[in-house]
Amino acid sequence: MFYLVVSIFFAEADRRNLHPLSLDERLRVAVEVAQCLHFLHDEKAIPHGNLKSTNILLETPNRNVLLTDYTLHRILTAAGTAEQVLNAGALGYRPPEFARSSKPCPSLTSDVYAFGVILLELLTGRNSGEIVSGIPGVVDLIDWVRFLAEQNRSSQCFDRSLVDKNNGERPSKILDDMLKVALRCILPASDRPDLKTVFGDLSTIR
Repeated sequence: MFYLVVSIFFAEADRRNLHPLSLDERLRVAVEVAQCLHFLHDEKAIPHGNLKSTNILLETPNRNVLLTDYTLHRILTAAGTAEQVLNAGALGYRPPEFARSSKPCPSLTSDVYAFGVILLELLTGRNSGEIVSGIPGVVDLIDWVRFLAEQNRSSQCFDRSLVDKNNGERPSKILDDMLKVALRCILPASDRPDLKTVFGDLSTIR
C-alpha cells in the first residue's frame, strides 16, 4: 500500500490513523528524494518538471520513498506543459523566474526550487499553498519562513510535534541544518545549488 507524503505529516494523518513522520523519517525522505533527483539530473539532464509533495509516495510498512511523474511534461503538448507549470505554481512550487517568462518551462533549477519548498513542508508541517496572514508582506509558506529566518526566529517555523519532542529546548541541529539547505534551494535561480550539492549536504546531516 502507498500513501502520499503529505498524508503522513499533515492533518490528514489523523484522519487516516497514521503516525506523523518523525524527524529521522523526514530527513530520510529528503535525502532519498534528493538522491533520486541527483541521479536523474546527472544521468539524464532532464528535469522532473512537476515536483511536489503529492508526487512523493511512501510504501508501507517500511515507508520506502517513491518519486512519481518524472518527465511527464515531456509527453504533453506545449499547451499542456504550460498548464502543468501554472498548476504547480498555484500549489506553491513555482519558482519566481516563471513569473517573468511568457513561456515558463521546467528546468533543473526549477526542480531545485520545488525541492526546497518540499523541504520547508517537511520542516514546518504546513502545506506549500497555505496562506499565512497577520504579517505585512507575508503571504505564503515561503514568505513566512523567510521572514522568521531574517528575524532570527527560524525555530518558530518548525513543526511543533518535532520541537515538543525536544522537551521545549532549542530545536536540534538537524532541523537547523535542513532549513539552511531549504533556504539555499529557494534562492534566485543563479544562486541555487545543484542537486548533487543538495544531496551531499543533506547526507552529511546527523
